Amino acid sequence: MILLQAALASNSFSWGPYTVTVEHYRDEGGLEMQRLLLVRDGKETVLAEDYLINVELAELTGAEPPELIARAYSGGAHCCNTVSIFALQDGEVVTLSSHDWGNGGLAQIRDSDGDGKAELTMVHSYAYVDGLCYACSPAVWRTYVWENGLFVEATRRYPGPTQEAMEHAFTALREALESGGNSALELIGHAATYWINAYALGRGREARARLAKCVPPEVMRWLERNRIELLRPFSALP
Repeated sequence: MILLQAALASNSFSWGPYTVTVEHYRDEGGLEMQRLLLVRDGKETVLAEDYLINVELAELTGAEPPELIARAYSGGAHCCNTVSIFALQDGEVVTLSSHDWGNGGLAQIRDSDGDGKAELTMVHSYAYVDGLCYACSPAVWRTYVWENGLFVEATRRYPGPTQEAMEHAFTALREALESGGNSALELIGHAATYWINAYALGRGREARARLAKCVPPEVMRWLERNRIELLRPFSALP
């Protein structure tokens, strides 16, 4: 591939037989951009191009070498984040997953049980759903592990991040209710975040009953109206 844009700077590290480089350049309109390059035997392969790219290595599958994780941000207000995961198989690059998370993305990489394979905690944001502002849009934390050739959801096996998000949302909701100065949309955002994270942990019915006792009726009506949207399944990473 012939790269026409002038490079501004670059940083590199080794990954198996490849050199991984995040290169800065200006596009034809003068906008500063970045691209993720793999170089082997003088041949360049572009894995991603975006406004901002961050890369790291993490052991996700249990097979050496560690996987390459790329987070690409498009720039602009609150959007968009694409997370791509690459592996080396017999010296060749294989894409294990690549997904545009919109306003969400990768929140945590952690081997919490010490099995040698890190879990990925991803945030899915329901930005602007049904008239909500960005700041009050709900979000759910879900954790994935590599099993049988897929990143499968394992939130209930690794509940920590989702539990923390659920508890934080209910605390924010309680404080908002006590202050009395928050709009219905802000209450909806806290309540929806609490409920959807509780649902991911298998505690959705308990959470709805708790909410029904403390929030205004319009909050519960909003949750019911958007129930299907909030419960879209995430059984495996695309």
